Amino acid sequence: MNGNEVAALIKQRWEILDQLLSISRLQMTAIQQGQMSELMRLLSEKQKPLNQLIELGDQFGAANADDSVERHWDSDAIREQCRKQQDDCEKMNLELLAIEAECESKLSQNRDELRQRLERVDSGWQAVSGYADQAAYATSGGSLDLSSD
Repeated sequence: MNGNEVAALIKQRWEILDQLLSISRLQMTAIQQGQMSELMRLLSEKQKPLNQLIELGDQFGAANADDSVERHWDSDAIREQCRKQQDDCEKMNLELLAIEAECESKLSQNRDELRQRLERVDSGWQAVSGYADQAAYATSGGSLDLSSD
């Protein structure tokens, strides 16, 4: 694979990662605002660029099999631009991983908070039910003996 082909692959990777970053930032906002239907839509939207990234990885595998020393570049400027864009891709990838970890952490925190609220509601219902049972027993007359001797 020549340098122009490698540069095109790296440009594609950069564009896909940029798209994923945009979606991931929206994903974080949806999580913070508790918009689960929007979160599901965004996760669905992410699937296509993720699949493209996987396919691109297969193409990079072919490029890695080539001897990079023997790779022909039209100019040193193109090679340097490609190297810079590859570095940018690595930074974007790290940012994506950080956002995903933060999203996962926030979702776990939201889940735990919801579980605690549900437990409090359940405890409240149990208490109300217990009071209701006691009130029904107290108004049924109980076992008071009103006979006279």
